[in-house]
Amino acid sequence: MKSITCFSKSGNPLSVFMTEREAQGSADYERGQGRNLYPYQCKKCGLWHLAPEESRVDFRENACSCTDSRGNGKRLYATREDAEKAMETSEEARNVSLSVYPCPDGGGWHLTHSAGFYF
Repeated sequence: MKSITCFSKSGNPLSVFMTEREAQGSADYERGQGRNLYPYQCKKCGLWHLAPEESRVDFRENACSCTDSRGNGKRLYATREDAEKAMETSEEARNVSLSVYPCPDGGGWHLTHSAGFYF
């Protein structure tokens, strides 16, 4: 199996957990130490990492009929604030310019690379 190392925005390797339960146990321990972290499954490596609670966003995959330029379902963020938080993280992580716009199906917000969506 190929080893993939994931890195934080600051360039440090992330802690890796094989299961959600293992990651949650570590998050619980960290909470006892005064750090509020939550586990998430990484799309890059498929394993589990921890992230600061304040970076958590509420989104759903394929929750509406909207698709990206490749025909993949778009993430639907529950609030504009969640979409903006995800946009800031994406811009920092990938150095791309994104915009937030309301879902035409209603009930949430999306991110786009397209210019012209500024609300």
